[in-house]
Amino acid sequence: MKHHIPDEIRKNCFDCFKSLNEAERAVVMFGEEEYRKSLDLDNDDAECWKIPSGESTTFVGWNPICVPTMEYIVWKLERREQIAKGEIY
Repeated sequence: MKHHIPDEIRKNCFDCFKSLNEAERAVVMFGEEEYRKSLDLDNDDAECWKIPSGESTTFVGWNPICVPTMEYIVWKLERREQIAKGEIY
């Protein structure tokens, strides 16, 4: 299934990947829906729910990982460009 890649990402031929983390790159490559499916969010034992500290003796439920959206990625890239131009700090 094809997904829409915003112009902000296309304009630099994916050069923006240097500024994105692994999750954000996956969203760009596969689309938001496919990325969310890959996390297996409905499975309580899925890797995405494991807390990085390894804690498992207390409540183990929500691991506050970022599930980025395309809108957030575009916002991040636009903001990065504004900082580079000195428009914002």
